Amino acid sequence: MEPVANANGGTSNRVVRVNVMDGVGARVVRGPDWKWGKQDGGEGHVGTVRNFESPEEVVVVWDNGTAANYRCSGAFDLRILDSAPTGMKHDGTMCDTCRMQPIYGLRWKCAECTNYDLCSACYHGDKHHLRHRFFRINAPGTDRALLEPRRKSKKVPIRGIFPGARVVRGVDWQWEDQDGGNGRRGKVTEIQDWSAASPRSAAYIIWDNGSKNLYRVGFEGMSDLKVVNDSKGGSVYRDHLPLLGEQGSGRSGPNGLQIGDQVNVDLDLEIVQSLQHGHGGWTDGMFETLGTTGTVVGIDEDHDIVVAYPSGNRWTFNPAVLTKVCTGTTNINENTASRQEFAVGDLVQICSDVERIKMLQRGHGEWAEAMMPTLGKIGRVQQIYHDGDLKVEVGGTSWTYNPAAVTKVIAALGHSHVLFL
Repeated sequence: MEPVANANGGTSNRVVRVNVMDGVGARVVRGPDWKWGKQDGGEGHVGTVRNFESPEEVVVVWDNGTAANYRCSGAFDLRILDSAPTGMKHDGTMCDTCRMQPIYGLRWKCAECTNYDLCSACYHGDKHHLRHRFFRINAPGTDRALLEPRRKSKKVPIRGIFPGARVVRGVDWQWEDQDGGNGRRGKVTEIQDWSAASPRSAAYIIWDNGSKNLYRVGFEGMSDLKVVNDSKGGSVYRDHLPLLGEQGSGRSGPNGLQIGDQVNVDLDLEIVQSLQHGHGGWTDGMFETLGTTGTVVGIDEDHDIVVAYPSGNRWTFNPAVLTKVCTGTTNINENTASRQEFAVGDLVQICSDVERIKMLQRGHGEWAEAMMPTLGKIGRVQQIYHDGDLKVEVGGTSWTYNPAAVTKVIAALGHSHVLFL
């Protein structure tokens, strides 16, 4: 849900940067390209992003104490379980089940109901209708990923530093002998916030010597604790979690928007008007922007977004009110595409012309409106059918495409900076 914010409701949204290297402190699990055995402790075990060696390489400290470097561009070794410890928040939103306001971490928006949002705990906790599809929104202003219904998806238990786990001091310990000394054990009683700006980034421990205190598990990438007997932290829809690095490597402008992007205003009018306070305001002339796609033509010194419309008018917006429209510029020559040879694992770009792809899909898996967010996006071939049609995973969903409706990503795009959006 997106309730009416106060006049300053969108101010803090200015500083959100969609940059993979802002992910320090995120809680992660292994991803689809994982090939590192049981360094993490096994499927579903949790770790903390400690730092980035580069936009392509990240250091993770697993709850079991193992630390290593992993890939976050080109190949994706990790999925983001929870970005709340990084301070990621969606101003002007509220979880319609638990009433968290604003939503911290990942935001899950029902694609079939009007103005209905869930936080991660409620989404993975099976709140709302399991047959409904949801959009996952990683950060304000970024593309929405349309997901399969949860009832069709696999849940995986997560394990690590959760209530009931037994722990000892970890790599970042700096609290002298509060624990009773090196190697002494304690029990996790609760996951808490280290600070108001970093939710779910600490664990409250009762040590065997009777001492009690709060310790960092994610705050600023720190790991004060190491688990010796892990505990279950619930279960999650693994394939619905975003890949660490999929949003980009610092190539986007503020809030994921850059000049040339096409954007829509798709919030309720009173919310838009409230969020516009201090960000250019609202006038009656701006009603033309509702339901009309505009083009980003500028980003001012306050990180507000200047958008041009077909009428010739330009309006300044709080980036929190804008949603990027999925578009692309690749023109696919059908004859060339049909001659392409594909293999499982190939990276392909989906045709961005909606009328063209609707025509091409006839007799080849057909067209569904839910495929709209995949247009122009890059995905991976999962399966090649006997008739040559392709099953492609893109944006967290899988669809069957006419091979003429996709183009294999050329070498210039096929290196480590290719993004799954």
